[in-house]
Amino acid sequence: MDINFFYCERNNLELLAEPLNLFTNILFLFFSILLYFDKTVKNKIFAFILFGIGIGSMLYHSFATRFTALVDILFIILFIFYYLVILYNKLYIKKNYTYILSLIFISSCYVFGYFFYESILGSSAFYFPILLHLILLLFYFIYTKKYFYFKKFIFIPIIFSISLYVRTVDLKYCITFSIGTHFFWHILNSIVLYLLIKFIHLIPDRTSPEKPT
Repeated sequence: MDINFFYCERNNLELLAEPLNLFTNILFLFFSILLYFDKTVKNKIFAFILFGIGIGSMLYHSFATRFTALVDILFIILFIFYYLVILYNKLYIKKNYTYILSLIFISSCYVFGYFFYESILGSSAFYFPILLHLILLLFYFIYTKKYFYFKKFIFIPIIFSISLYVRTVDLKYCITFSIGTHFFWHILNSIVLYLLIKFIHLIPDRTSPEKPT
């Protein structure tokens, strides 16, 4: 495999050089449609952003240009920023601070990825702080005795950790597994984002009655 390519499955510049990496993004579209028609999900913006993530990733794994890579990452950043703003607000952080904290977290992802890109994590280093944040949220729910949320949330960091692992080892297993493992990242991450969106709707707004613990 040409080492100039970022993913194991891609070994040329043709449109369908990454069929698995391309078509597994359909799951993002599927879950976004599912969320759009889900009556328990009041905030439909999440569904549109999730749809954008699927389209952005499909474009990148089809054409693999700097522009499509930018579209891909911008939708991911938009999801992280919007999700954290809503989450922090629901957790009684002042609205102005939610924007600041969300931007700081996104910046920390970039800084961590920049310094640890050459490590065993590779490009997955940019996503590692997300796993840490998910784990910290678990501890937060324990500390605040929000056991209802803890039980609903616990599988999300577990699935994401597996997802991050298969993303990290994609190029490492090319010799023995020629199609790579990146497409598993799409499958598992689509589930993670779906669960995250469902979860945030369990947390009431500040004016809503509190969920039982």
